[in-house]
This record gives sequence, structure tokens and C-alpha cells, in this order.
Amino acid sequence: MHCRTLVESILELPEPFGITIIAPKEPERLFPKSGLEPGWRHLAQDNQVRLELVDWPGHASLADPLDQILAPLECIRTADVIYSSYYTAMARPPAPQVVTFHDAGFLEHPEGFGGMAETRRKTLDWVAPAIRVMHCVSADARDRICRLLPFNPSRTGVVWHALADLPEAMAQARGNNWKSTPLWPCGDCPGQWGRFAFFPVGAATGFNRLRKNVPLAVQAFRAMRPTDLRLVIASTCLLDESSLEQLLPEAERARGDLSGGAWRSNDGKVLVLPNLNRPEFLAAMANALVVYYPTRYEGFGLPAIEAMALGVPLITGNTTSLPEIVGEAGVLVDPDSLESLANALELVSSDSDHRSGLIAKGLHRVTLFSRTAMAQGMVELFLAAASTR
Repeated sequence: MHCRTLVESILELPEPFGITIIAPKEPERLFPKSGLEPGWRHLAQDNQVRLELVDWPGHASLADPLDQILAPLECIRTADVIYSSYYTAMARPPAPQVVTFHDAGFLEHPEGFGGMAETRRKTLDWVAPAIRVMHCVSADARDRICRLLPFNPSRTGVVWHALADLPEAMAQARGNNWKSTPLWPCGDCPGQWGRFAFFPVGAATGFNRLRKNVPLAVQAFRAMRPTDLRLVIASTCLLDESSLEQLLPEAERARGDLSGGAWRSNDGKVLVLPNLNRPEFLAAMANALVVYYPTRYEGFGLPAIEAMALGVPLITGNTTSLPEIVGEAGVLVDPDSLESLANALELVSSDSDHRSGLIAKGLHRVTLFSRTAMAQGMVELFLAAASTR
């Protein structure tokens, strides 16, 4: 999503900027258990864009050096700058490289990545000298990465994410017609849930699900005083035994099951949604009373700015990048304190004046995360790298 939004944003700038997008022909083979990001094919219709689909070697992972895949391509040999949006790079690039690091999770919590963490670390030992500029999505992520790799901070640049969705998509998500529209085939309509807190897990890999802190968040929800509030959890992963073990406490799993495409508690208070398309995901968030996102660890935290843009009050963790991104536009809580989570949820769900204040602050702060600001910041990094060729 970040890469697609970045390309769209650069194309919206007044200055022409030629882009060749290199992507695998079969992304579903690389991401077999996660939802594929839609909406990128229109980019190939722009006259500033060239799309190069490559056969990804069967033995290669997303953590390996990119030389084997990229070196044979003519577009690489003639590029002014090479950009990789996901942690890896070429060891012997024919042009200066800019690489995006979204967080330091694989360095701080390698146990959640299996063999991928070791492979990625070995790759970075090999390719780091050839990275001209490291792009980090927050100052917190930069500081952690530079300390742990280590990497020279003077060769980094911080450019925040932008909203992935256009204002018209956000406006459509807020439309009243969604209240009576099923979010998946034969599924639920948001209007069926009454007042609900929305937890946008939004990650498919093991460490990402664990860091989202969903089981404790569910326990805190259950610890609230009696209320008519529901908890709706959305995750971009298959709802199977493995994912549910990481999303729900054991006691919660024992009192619910899969029904109608979603996991539902027997009392109807907790729902885990199937993988939603983007418009439906935004509609679910937009219809919530509060976005409940007490994550433990974020390199940036896209759901935080999505909640702001949709005009929904936000509760989130007070850790890593989130204070930097959220500022005073949300309720920041200790994500490991069940009492603090329950109290924050009770306060926001019961106090309409507090909700109104958070909404106003969020709508003001989200203007900092514009597509233009991200595009201009990234182009500055590209030009700075290219000038050192």
C-alpha cells in the first residue's frame, strides 16, 4: 500500500518524474495468506510509468539481495536512482539506492519472523554499504534501526506515510448507505453492530499480530463495566486456528466459533471479521464509535491517521512511533496495562464531549500526512541520492 500511494503521489506533483515499477508477476505466491492490495493497475496507464513484471525465482525470498532479480534488467542499468520499498537492496547496484525501512521489528523481535529475520540481517550486512539513503517512516523507527543495525544516521531521511486513500474514498466510507450494506458476501452490515469499537489489526505475519496486542485488548474490553458496546476486530489474514490463537485469549476462543464468515463470541460482543476489501474495511472503521488500537509497537501506525481522517476518536499505545504520529489527537495509553485500556475505552465510549474533542484534533492533525508532503519528501531523497552518482 505504501508503494502504491507513493507512486500515485509523485505522479500528482507538477514536475515530471519517470518511474519504472518492477514487481513480481505472481504476488499471490509470495503472499499466500494475506490480502493483495488492489488498485495499482491504473498506474500502468500513466505515460510517466512503465511496468516491468518479473518472474520471481522460486528459491528467492523477499529478504534476499535483489541483484539476481534486478541486475539483468535494462531499466536498472539506465536508472538515475534505484528505490526498494521493503528493507532489501542490491549489493552491486549500477545507480545510487534508496531503501525504505518501516520499523526495526525484525531486529528487536526476531523470534516473530522465523528464519526471515536471520536472512534479512545477513542480507543487510551484505548490501548496507551500497544503500546511499535509508528512508525511515518515523524518527522513532530511524533511531531504533540506526542503533540496532547499526547504520549511520547521516545517511537517513525521515518522511512520514501519507493517507493511502483519496478524500473521496474517505467520504464514501462515511456514507450512510454502508450501515445497511454487507461488508463481505452474505456477511454483516455495520448497522447490525450498534455501538462498536473497531480494532484494525491489519497485518498478516506472526510478529505483527503479536505486537498488535489484541488478546490483552479483548480482555480489557471484557473488563469494562456492563455496556452495549461491541468489539469488532479486522485482520488481513485467514481466519484459521493459528491466527485466532494470536488474536484472541484462550478463554475467549472457547466461547465462540466461526459463523457466517466471521468468528463470533457466543454473546455477540466480540467479532473477528474476514479479510475485507479496502472500501469495506474503511466503512467498518468509519461507522465505529471509537478506533481501539492499543498496539505495542509501530514503525508508523497507518490506522491511527486513518481514524483521524474518518473522524473517529482514537485510542492507541503510548509506545514507539505513536506519540510522534498521534500527538494530542488521540488517547495514548500503556498497551500492557489492562486497567488503563479498560478505563480509556470506558471514557471515550461514554463521554460524547471527549469524543468530539478527539475528532476535532484528529481532523486537524491528519493534514500533516498529505500525499503532497510525502511525495515531495521522497523526491528530495531520490534527488539527493541521484546527485551522488
